[in-house]
Amino acid sequence: MLSKEKIEATIQEAITDTETFLVEVKMTADNKIFVYADAPNGMPIDECVRISKYIEAAHDRDEEDYELQVSSPGIDQPFRVIEQYKKHIDKDVRVILKDGATFDGVITEVGDDEVTLKWEEKIKVPGQKKKEIKEEIEKIKINDIASAKAIITF
Repeated sequence: MLSKEKIEATIQEAITDTETFLVEVKMTADNKIFVYADAPNGMPIDECVRISKYIEAAHDRDEEDYELQVSSPGIDQPFRVIEQYKKHIDKDVRVILKDGATFDGVITEVGDDEVTLKWEEKIKVPGQKKKEIKEEIEKIKINDIASAKAIITF
C-alpha cells in the first residue's frame, strides 16, 4: 500500500521549479488518493493532469491498486498552507480564530507565521447619531487561526 509520505514526496518532485504548491493529500482505507494543489494565479487543468501522470509513472497502478484524483482545493475550502494566504493578499477573507472571534477583512501581508488583516468597523461616537467607520489592522498568528476562507462576492 502506498503511504501518504511517498505520494507527497512524488508530488514535491513533480512541482519542483514550478509555481504550483501542494495544499493537501488525503487517502482513504480503500486506496483512493485525493491530491489538492494550487498556484498563485490558479490551478490550470493541464497542471493537474501533469501531476497525475507524474504520480502514475512513479507508482504503477498494477502493483499498487489505487484511484487518483488531482485538483485544486476549491474556492470554498479553508486555507491549509501559508501559500494560500499569500495567494489571497489584497482579497477579502473570513478568518475565524481559535477563541471564536471572526473577522471579515483583507489580507495585506503574510509573514512566515502570521498574516496582517485589515477590516473596517463601525463604532458609536458619543454625541453623534451616525456610527463612524474605523479601519483596524491586526497581525494574527497562523497558529491562532482555526479557519480562513476566501469571501466570494458576485
